[in-house]
Order: sequence, then C-alpha cells, then structure tokens
Amino acid sequence: MPIVIAIAGRIGSGKTTLSKDLARDLQCLRASFGDYVRGAVQERGLPQTRENLQVIGTQLLMGDPLAFCSSVLSSCGWQPGKDLVIDGLRHQITIPIIRRLIQPAAMKIVCISVPEEIRLQRLKDRGEGDARNVARIETHSSEQELVPIALTADFAIRGDRARDANIVEIAAWLRSQ
Repeated sequence: MPIVIAIAGRIGSGKTTLSKDLARDLQCLRASFGDYVRGAVQERGLPQTRENLQVIGTQLLMGDPLAFCSSVLSSCGWQPGKDLVIDGLRHQITIPIIRRLIQPAAMKIVCISVPEEIRLQRLKDRGEGDARNVARIETHSSEQELVPIALTADFAIRGDRARDANIVEIAAWLRSQ
C-alpha cells in the first residue's frame, strides 16, 4: 500500500531538510505547502516575506481548502497510488482533506522539533529576525495550529540530530508499521 508522510513542525525546525532527505531516501515525490505558497506570492508580485506567505497561505486555505490541498499535491506531479512526502503540514483542517485525496494511501504525520536556541539561531541565520520578530510571526494561525498536530502526530523526530540518523529512524519506524 502506498504511504504519504506529512512533516509538521515549527518554523526553523528542519521540516524542509527532513522532507527532502526522506523523499530522496524513499525515492518518491515531495510536495511542499511552503513552496506552493511562495509561488502564489510570487505570482502576485509580492515580496517573499513571512507575513506575505502567512496572509496568502491563509487566503488560499480559507478560500477553498480542498482546491488548495489538491493543488499542493499535484504541484509536484504526484498521482494517487504513489508514495509521497509532504512538507509543511500546518493546519488541522487539511488533515482529513489530504487523507481523502490520497486514498488508498495511508497518511502518517511526523512531527519534527528542535531545541529553541537552535531554532532561533537558524531563523536568525536565514534573515527571519530576532526572537521578538519570531514571537510576532508565531502568533499567526498557521503557527498556532501546530500544537494540536504535534500532539496527535504518529511519530516524533528531533531536528537537531544528524540528518542520516533521522532518516534511518523514520525508515525503521515505517517498516514496523
């Protein structure tokens, strides 16, 4: 049976790195909510700021959640019946929609976390600002909804570990399912 692995985690936790490594290891496609929203922001001629990403992402989600999720999945060329890694699961509303869209595949949610000092340093290094700016960004609903997703994830991983170690651990977990 095909499997879809959705990666959830806070900004700077390592979702994108993990999703790329995992898709490469599993030899499957990778869809990214963040990449899709960045494309939508670019199409509108807006700067690629965190605020614009959050606003446009929320507009897409609230405008038509089914179309948004479907567009993200198809943006990488994925077809039902194939394995897939999804980067950037952020909203509870998308979980049942994605589960329906990917049938007959099973979806497993992997939550990635990282110690706060490492996460803040990563964000600073990529120009997201200081702790105060990050705190402001994290008041947005796209960040607030991560808490319940993290609590109900199928598997948890640490984003400050060696990349290969996480992939090995996830692969072992998948084999045990």
